[in-house]
Amino acid sequence: MRSGGVSVILFGRDGWRCAVPACSARRKLHDHHIVFRSRGGDNARTNRVALCAAHHQHGLHGGGSIRAWGHAPDGIHWELGTRQEGPPLRTLIGDHYVNVA
Repeated sequence: MRSGGVSVILFGRDGWRCAVPACSARRKLHDHHIVFRSRGGDNARTNRVALCAAHHQHGLHGGGSIRAWGHAPDGIHWELGTRQEGPPLRTLIGDHYVNVA
């Protein structure tokens, strides 16, 4: 989690809640890089999003069942319920469901 002015701006942009669709957590927010810095991601606001601690630590970084890519705030592609075999359970762009054929 980052502290300081930039995180406050990002959290405000994201409505002071976790950006993972259907999550309403407003506590323990983390500043997450969509493209990890270790993989060449930058610190631009379009590459950062507010996530609750659980989704950040377990869903994305802990080998969990969430994938995210794209540009914040509304162009993030979310795959929820990812598995080794088969498609994810849900695919969204922003808060809008995408039908996967």
